[in-house]
Amino acid sequence: MLLDKRVCASERYGIMICRLLTCVLIISTVLLDSVVAQSPRDLSTLFFDGRAYLTEEDGRPYSGPVVITNTHSSSKEEGTLKDGVRDGVFEWFFENNQVGFRDTYRNGERDGPFEYYYKNGFLLEKGSMRNGRRHGPSEEYAFRLYRLTHKGNYDLGYKCGSWMENGKSRSYDPCPTN
Repeated sequence: MLLDKRVCASERYGIMICRLLTCVLIISTVLLDSVVAQSPRDLSTLFFDGRAYLTEEDGRPYSGPVVITNTHSSSKEEGTLKDGVRDGVFEWFFENNQVGFRDTYRNGERDGPFEYYYKNGFLLEKGSMRNGRRHGPSEEYAFRLYRLTHKGNYDLGYKCGSWMENGKSRSYDPCPTN
């Protein structure tokens, strides 16, 4: 009778270990899938149907990292497509691997912060977009002098409020408060 209780206890212990190991295996697999990065796909291997980039293999919209290379200038662009359209940050690099621009996209449209740089790394312009239009604070810097030449705000593509343009103050219609 004592032996039967030990066997039953060890079987329960074994079942618990088995369940625990199964949970650990499932969690490890999920984490590994999220940690292992998908290799960027060359955009030229996808088909653009006028709305989205599709895989040639099955004709479905592609989601994942992409790279766009220019063999003539050795420049490249990197970013991510979601359901076949740009989504997230796209970066373009000069042939010296210096960032030339950084744009943010949402559902295929520029939406979020952007920055443009000179080839030497100095900032040319920064601002943000909403629904494909300039929106919010904006700054522009002069070529070679690298000093601020324009500063102000946009409201969905239109200058608003107080601006500094080439050292002179200028006023536009007030910016909306929302």
